[in-house]
Amino acid sequence: MIEFNSQNMEDLEEEAKIRAIEVSLAIVEGICNGLDQGADVIALGFMKAQNLDININKPDYLKALELNLPRVEEAEEFELCQRAVQWIDKLKSE
Repeated sequence: MIEFNSQNMEDLEEEAKIRAIEVSLAIVEGICNGLDQGADVIALGFMKAQNLDININKPDYLKALELNLPRVEEAEEFELCQRAVQWIDKLKSE
């Protein structure tokens, strides 16, 4: 789970851009683990200053995996890429 240090939503957007690879890795790993366990919601992180949990819901899993896969490839996390592609294929076939 990622702790975001931003004080407001505008700063959160900037922080997420700066930490893009870290965020993408957490999203893809979290979704893959959640799918392995049959989870309907994944807790990605929290924004302490706003007491805000950041979650991803099951209907958004496929789009989130597809969107974040290029950064996982960029980070050369190839085993995670393989897991993500397997889940992308499975979600597309449902």
